[in-house]
Amino acid sequence: MIGMQLTIRPAAAAAAARSASLPREHSHPAVARLDGGIRALRSWSAAATARFAGVDGDGLALVEDVLAVLGELLGLPQAAAAIHRAGAGGGAACERALDGFLALADAYGTFESAVLALRQSAAELRTGARRGDGATVAAALRAHRRTERELCRLAAAMRHASRRTPAAAARTANDADGEVVGIVAEAAAVTAAASEAIFLRCAAMSRDVPATVQTAASHKWLARLGVTRAAKKAASPEMAPAPALERLEELEQCIGEMESGSEKVFRRLLQTRVSLLNIHNPL
Repeated sequence: MIGMQLTIRPAAAAAAARSASLPREHSHPAVARLDGGIRALRSWSAAATARFAGVDGDGLALVEDVLAVLGELLGLPQAAAAIHRAGAGGGAACERALDGFLALADAYGTFESAVLALRQSAAELRTGARRGDGATVAAALRAHRRTERELCRLAAAMRHASRRTPAAAARTANDADGEVVGIVAEAAAVTAAASEAIFLRCAAMSRDVPATVQTAASHKWLARLGVTRAAKKAASPEMAPAPALERLEELEQCIGEMESGSEKVFRRLLQTRVSLLNIHNPL
């Protein structure tokens, strides 16, 4: 059996016993970079949880970075052999990693659809507000509420997924194969934890859209549109205040950027899932 060159050096037991937030010494750049990406993503998640508003950094970009380096690692023959041996030996960590990335891919597929619906309803809300169309505004607000509930449901699913494979305990094996499988499982767990924060931030963004309309400097126009009582067009259309329309346009742009980032993450997740399946069940 060929010895692995992708793992921590002989002081594996001592290194594994350290906090998961501390750097480890690795002999392969891909493992070191993945370890660094995992720490950065974990730090972002902690900041997003502690201070939900005003958190610097793009969580989706950090997730994509982790998945990109993970893809490089899975492409290395030594890493693939380690994962295959662990799976063939009935290792639970390997199965959890496969299940974890399947759950992540499913979640981001749904997230993409939710973000698309969010952007469309935001555009419809801005159009209705600009034209003074109460029916369009009311329909867009209802769509936003549905999307917000879906995003909260996805966040709860990611919370459950992250707890199934605790990131801090994922890499405890002292053997070479266990270290590789462990870092893959840890990447899945940390990605799930970050995804919970990302989905909740998107839900909050969804909440900002109707709030922008309803708390505009002069929102009497909204009541006159009949939005608060009935979803019907006002007899005398009245435009929303310009600041509200500008804010809605800014939110549309933010949602569009999130849509682009989610597409990239979704593609990475599909590639990761395919790579793991090919390693686990080679032709």
